[in-house]
Formats: sequence, C-alpha cells, structure tokens
Amino acid sequence: MSRGNTGLDRVTDSFSGLVRRFTASLASGDPDTAAQVIEEALKGQRSLIEIYAQIIAPALVSIGDSWCTGGIGVGDEHLATQIVIEQMNRLRSLFITPEPRSPYRVLVGCIEGEQHFVGARMITDLCLLRGWGVDFLGANTPAKAVVEMAGRRHAHVVALSLTLQQGMRHVRRVVEDLNALSPPPTVILGGQLFAANSLPARLQGGCAVARDAAEGVELIGKLLRSDRPKAMLREYLLTLGRRVRELRTNKRWTQEELAQATRVTRVCIVAVEGGKQNVSMDILIRLANALSVSPELLLSSDGMSGVSQGRGA
Repeated sequence: MSRGNTGLDRVTDSFSGLVRRFTASLASGDPDTAAQVIEEALKGQRSLIEIYAQIIAPALVSIGDSWCTGGIGVGDEHLATQIVIEQMNRLRSLFITPEPRSPYRVLVGCIEGEQHFVGARMITDLCLLRGWGVDFLGANTPAKAVVEMAGRRHAHVVALSLTLQQGMRHVRRVVEDLNALSPPPTVILGGQLFAANSLPARLQGGCAVARDAAEGVELIGKLLRSDRPKAMLREYLLTLGRRVRELRTNKRWTQEELAQATRVTRVCIVAVEGGKQNVSMDILIRLANALSVSPELLLSSDGMSGVSQGRGA
C-alpha cells in the first residue's frame, strides 16, 4: 500500500519539531509525550486546523508508512490511533462549543470497507468549528446507508474518506446514487488515496477531491456559499457571532466589557454572539473598532486570518 509523500514532506519548518516529537510518541506508544506536544502547540496559540493539518495528520501518515514497511506492527498502529483519538477528543472540548448551527448540513463518513476514520473525524470537527451542522457516520459506512442518511438529513454536502484502492468500487456506486437524489448533494472525496492521485474520469463530473482536511473544509465552505444563497443571511449572522466571541475571549473581555467598549447593551452583545442579532452597519463598525479588526474580518467565513482562535467561550 503505497502512500506517496511522507508526513514530514507536508509540514512547514515551524511545525517540523513538533511533528517529529509527536510522531515519535505515537510510534513508541507514549500518550504522555503526545499530550505534552499538543499542549505546547496550544500554548503557542496554534489553531485547531493548524494542529490537525500540520501536526497530527502528517504524524499519522508517517505512522502508516512505518506500518507499510514493517517498521511497526498492527498493534502499534492501533495504539497510535487511540492516542490520537484521545488528543482529538481533548482538542474538541477546548475549541468547539455548543452553539446555534447554520442551516448548512454536511454528512461525513468513510466508504464501505474503509476503517481509517481519523481524517473524516478531523473534517467533522473543522466543519463544526465553522458552525455548520454535521452528521458523522464514522468508519465502514455501507453505500446504501450513506445515501439514505444524505436524503433523510437533507445534506448539502457529503464528504467521504477513502484510503485503499479497492474501495473505489463502492465510491462509484454511492456517487451515482447520491446524484439521483433530489436535490443532489455535492460529493467531496478525500483521504490518503486522493492525496497524490487524480479522480477517475467517470467521477469527475459527479464530485470533487480534497487532498487534506484543510483543503476539504475550504472547499466545503465555497460550495455551501455558492449553492445555498438563501441561507446566506443566517450564515453571516452566525459567522459574525463566532468572530465576535473569539476576538472578545482573546482579549479576555467579558460581554459587559465589550458592551461598554461599543456603547451598546450587554443584551445586544449576547444576541450578536448567538447569531440572533441582525446588526446595523453602525454596530458592525463599533464592534470592529472595539476589537481592533476590520469589519470584513468579522464577516469572513474563511478563518481567523492572523488572529488566534481561542479556547473556550
């Protein structure tokens, strides 16, 4: 099972040391060191997408390569996966808080026969971080179940993960059946199989490909905005609420302190952060000035450019 580039080939210099230590902790079955590496990343104000895409994902690719070449055994790989799951559970509790969800719905799962689900779980968490509604089906989801759930849950996007080539026969069937739904969801394929391989010609009109979790979430965001314009106001209000809350908590301000800085009531701030306040341009500019950012950033759904995404609310 060839995996192409190693995990470290995909890592920027600023993360390489953390990745090497995290990979070593997984290979040796050392959960304490793994936790220490993640804690260092958190203290360095790394965002969830940076930790997932620049530390955990490349480390897992390296572990997979070691298993393929006989460097570690099946038990070692399973233990490494469990250590990663523990850290992801911890990160999820720090970054993702219960909040109103947008009307967009994403269905995430693994193709029938696919047992590697960590990448799909990453996509799920990053979609939740964006405020979208997400249904995670987990590993080895039968094609019939994917289609049934997509129709019943009114999914706008179906994201499916695949590692092994033999799973392509299930991909073709599930894409055809999803395209037969009314309205059909957009299908995005990801996973290690597609990190270096192009999409077969017969599927190119029916779905898109993401090479990693970060690219997948950006692609989902673009598809949702272009395909569902009627949901845009609600989406912007929820985005505004998340941005305001993240920036406020980064400043260590209470809602009352932000209300004083913007000269509005605390009730208004609560409504804005909950995505329930259709704000005027005047209030938007007041919020931006108080939080030392541009109004455009408050409305952007493309991530906190240059701004650390805080932990907790």
